[in-house]
Amino acid sequence: MRTDDFHPSAGDFSAARERIGPYVNATPLLRAEALERGGRRVFLKAENLQRTGSFKVRGAFNAAASLSPAAKARGAVAFSSGNHGAAVAFAMRELGLLERGQPYKCVVVMPERASPTKAARVQALGAEVVFCGNTVADRQARAKELARQNGYEVIPSYDDKRIICGQGTLGHEIMEQWLALPSHSRPLYLVAGPVGGGGLMAGLSAALRTRGFEGRIVGVEPEAANDTQRSLARGERVVIDCPATICDGLCSTTPGKLTFPILKKCLEGVVTVSDVQVRSAMSCLLSEMKLLVEPSGAVAVAAWMEGLLDGEAKGPQEQEHAGDVVLVLSGGNVSPRQVLAWMK
Repeated sequence: MRTDDFHPSAGDFSAARERIGPYVNATPLLRAEALERGGRRVFLKAENLQRTGSFKVRGAFNAAASLSPAAKARGAVAFSSGNHGAAVAFAMRELGLLERGQPYKCVVVMPERASPTKAARVQALGAEVVFCGNTVADRQARAKELARQNGYEVIPSYDDKRIICGQGTLGHEIMEQWLALPSHSRPLYLVAGPVGGGGLMAGLSAALRTRGFEGRIVGVEPEAANDTQRSLARGERVVIDCPATICDGLCSTTPGKLTFPILKKCLEGVVTVSDVQVRSAMSCLLSEMKLLVEPSGAVAVAAWMEGLLDGEAKGPQEQEHAGDVVLVLSGGNVSPRQVLAWMK
């Protein structure tokens, strides 16, 4: 089997859930009446309330906990715009404190234009931060160099089986929480979430499909970072220029080798939103839901607010039997002062 033929099974996701269970929160599925229309109930999967402030901790713990004792002792290196780096730093710290009484070594390679909030969070979690370039390729090359020099284990941000399976636990959690809701008279119609390198939506969509979900799964990208949308249109991975967008966590230039085949198989498609639309969504989430969400984490809400996720009408009876919508809020690591400035 080629490495890019990987497609996780239900057993892979179950193993990941057991592995990360002691360290990861089950985040709430929140009803968002302010966003509802057309007879559809809307729910927000609030991973901005996750430990370290984003979903990334799921994959990070699955990868770090899978390392051999010798590999943990040598340390890990991650390359990240912020959230993945914080998650790996947290995982290596927590596992080290649990297993030997002191954190395992962790180095995070971040872009030179990284969010100060995210860089400070990574350092506060005990990781050494190395700034390098502004593209994923720049950071990846530097991380691999540090790994060769120091014997570190590289923990990629998305194109890794352990990461994909860890992120996929979010899909299982969504399905279980939705099934526990009081009303089962309507189907789960749509699940939508952000796409950067594809680790989140590859894992989430594959997990939902293994649970028998046959509804719509849609990815959302910034207009300036639509590498996955372009790749799906061509049927192969394409490379775009380094994007300029406030969605710093979604600035990939090409989908992953492992993630793209899963996305192609499991997603209905990808839609894009502008930075202006993202700011509007962040403002709505803060004012209506009292949720602080970073730009990358708000793209699915932006797409829903703009009517980009509505799909085709099924006939005059659709409103009477309208299904539920779940929008993933992937992270909340943003300065409140910056959000208030964007709201002006």
